[in-house]
Amino acid sequence: MLKLRTLLPGLSAASFILMVLGTGLFALGLVAIESNNLTVYFDSYLMHVIWITVFQATLSTLLSVLSAILMAKALSMVDFFGKRLLLRMMPITFILPTLVVVTGLLSIYGKHGLLAWIFDCLDLPFIDSIYGLKGILLAHVFLNFPYACCLFYQTLNNVPVAHKQLATQLNFSSFTYFKLVEWPLLRRQLFPMASLIFMLCFSSFAIVLTLGGGPKYTTIEVAIYQSIREFDLIQAVFLACLQLVCCVSFMRLMQKTNYNKKLSANYVRQNYCVPVSFHLTLLSIVIIVIGGLFIVLPIITILIEGIYFFQWSFFTAAFQRAVMFSVLIAFGSAIIGMLLALLLLYTNSRLLINQQIQWSNRLMFVGSLILIVPSMALASGLFLLLFPYAYSSVFVCGLIMLCNGLMALPFVLKNLAAPMYDVTARYWQLTQSLNIDGLLHFYLIEYKALKKLIVRSFAFSAILSLGDFGIIALFGGQSVTTLPYYLYEQISHYYYQESTVTAALLLILSFSLLVVIDHDRAESH
Repeated sequence: MLKLRTLLPGLSAASFILMVLGTGLFALGLVAIESNNLTVYFDSYLMHVIWITVFQATLSTLLSVLSAILMAKALSMVDFFGKRLLLRMMPITFILPTLVVVTGLLSIYGKHGLLAWIFDCLDLPFIDSIYGLKGILLAHVFLNFPYACCLFYQTLNNVPVAHKQLATQLNFSSFTYFKLVEWPLLRRQLFPMASLIFMLCFSSFAIVLTLGGGPKYTTIEVAIYQSIREFDLIQAVFLACLQLVCCVSFMRLMQKTNYNKKLSANYVRQNYCVPVSFHLTLLSIVIIVIGGLFIVLPIITILIEGIYFFQWSFFTAAFQRAVMFSVLIAFGSAIIGMLLALLLLYTNSRLLINQQIQWSNRLMFVGSLILIVPSMALASGLFLLLFPYAYSSVFVCGLIMLCNGLMALPFVLKNLAAPMYDVTARYWQLTQSLNIDGLLHFYLIEYKALKKLIVRSFAFSAILSLGDFGIIALFGGQSVTTLPYYLYEQISHYYYQESTVTAALLLILSFSLLVVIDHDRAESH
């Protein structure tokens, strides 16, 4: 039987999360009802919004997952100089600020981008515009496929040497080897990864807002934002409930497929490779070159153009203010996210040790609830509830920190859940016999063992908050302006040179935090 003080940290964090989410949604609903405008426009336009949201998310998920499998398989069959560097760079796209991604993609695929220039030199026709469905899909694939590819590659790389040698002795063809040996391993991770990508694309905001190109490709999240801006709150509440219902089903499906709580990855380097034919090797090289250029080119172009267009006159007082608020909010959000995550995981690991699987699932589900709650609706509800303090920059910063911290929480839980359980379980019997418990147990066992991973998760949370545009899009203005909001204003006013410099600086700030992650990872090896 678990003691109350063991359950208290996780229950406190879960109660706080439920209180914040419940209060925000309830306040929005209450104000909507009190507005006396109870008309919900369930018309052909709303049906179109729902259809576009589901369609673009499904298409983005399929393209991301298929591209990830192809790239992971190609990387597993070919060894080359720079492979390790490419694998380190690939997960970066998943946490890059979305508006930096938009700027980078415009610099390559836009009307005045690199590809347009190459096609013009060759006197070939080029696409009219990146805006619309093709731009949304391009950005979603750029953000999600490299992250999925790294996970799939790790899975393929961890196939036991004995299985590889046996497949070689039995003279398996490449297709048979993939079907019988690799596919069963990939299939276990396919649905959870596809579900995560689908939910991220389903609730995508900044990409659809900037690259959607108008009402034709408006999604539910953007429609909620527009309804709140127009103070049509009952429509916003209806859309938020609709998005909530859609996402809950995917969350439940994801959780039902995640039974393995232990750290099961094998990190031992395995040098044995299954022989590959010349034609497959050539095809793999082509896939790697295309995939590598797709990932690297937008990032490099932003940095090069940012340096080329740089002028000291761009460093205005508004720009400096945006940098200050961005850094402050990023670290504040990371502190909130990490604190909630550690409280939840402390209790979660002890629930798992005592075989309380259902309660563990419920606790982790609460920690991931923000994935299914529309962030626009939550932030608006909290803003309306505390409206008397709305003109204070401290209040707006605190609200953005809280919302961004909650948004980073599911990803921190995913990074830390298995390692924390593994460490706690390994020393549980010993620590109990020595009567080591509570905060002392956390410091001596979990914190000492996972310090580097905790630092990496903190940096990861800060990067996610640094590039967030969703919440600040509602409240950005005179009192608080962050770099993503500042960049969005430059893009919307077609200040190409200024926006490139801002995007480059935002990218450099993100990379600076990633250096912390990479440095700690190198030291741990």
